[in-house]
Amino acid sequence: MTALAQLTASELAFALIAVFVAGMVRGFAGFALSALVMASLASMIPPVELIPVCTMLELASAMLLLRGGFGEANKRMAFTLQAGALIGVPTGLYLTKTLDPELSKIIALCLVVTLALLQLARVRLPVSPSPVATFVTGITSGFVTGLASIGGMVIALYTLALQMPPKNMRGSLILIIFIGGTLTFLWQILYGMITELALTRFAIFALPMLAGVLIGRANFKPEYERFYRPFCLTLLIGLGAAGLLRTVL
Repeated sequence: MTALAQLTASELAFALIAVFVAGMVRGFAGFALSALVMASLASMIPPVELIPVCTMLELASAMLLLRGGFGEANKRMAFTLQAGALIGVPTGLYLTKTLDPELSKIIALCLVVTLALLQLARVRLPVSPSPVATFVTGITSGFVTGLASIGGMVIALYTLALQMPPKNMRGSLILIIFIGGTLTFLWQILYGMITELALTRFAIFALPMLAGVLIGRANFKPEYERFYRPFCLTLLIGLGAAGLLRTVL
């Protein structure tokens, strides 16, 4: 299995734990799967190889969660955001394909840490629920998705600024990530990023990730949001900062 994944035994063991924990967070928070995977693994797997794996993991988790979250989602906002992402995603993917791998790692990890810090500080961006603001947010989210597969973090900041209830925010993120993941997957096929190695790593990571999602979903309770959200964001910042240090040093 290590040969198939092109990872050492210790790297593979760490990766399996990382995707399981990321799945748990995705299950009860509705986002941050890719951000946690990116923060944990970007220093050992180049983002250009990791991004398509994250996209497929997001799609698998979204299909599992969609039935429970669809009814609570803001559909109009979701479709407007994804219309903007149609512009942002290919632009971000193009940069990822052309950037130096080491620079790409640093950019991806900096994005993870910055967006997590903004959420932890509960920074409310000066945005409105207007179609134009939502569309521009979608472009930004798509661009960040192309660079680091963490566009959900941008949308989470946007929904935080709109002061959406936790249940509606979670449902909207699930729907947005499902639609966005499908479109991003198609773009990645066009860019030649869905390789045999990416498919193999997805197949290896999918089972522990889905197990984590099921456990996280079973423990989702909106009244606990004030506890698990800061914990998850602090974990994300720590992993991203550690990854940055490993990459820079």
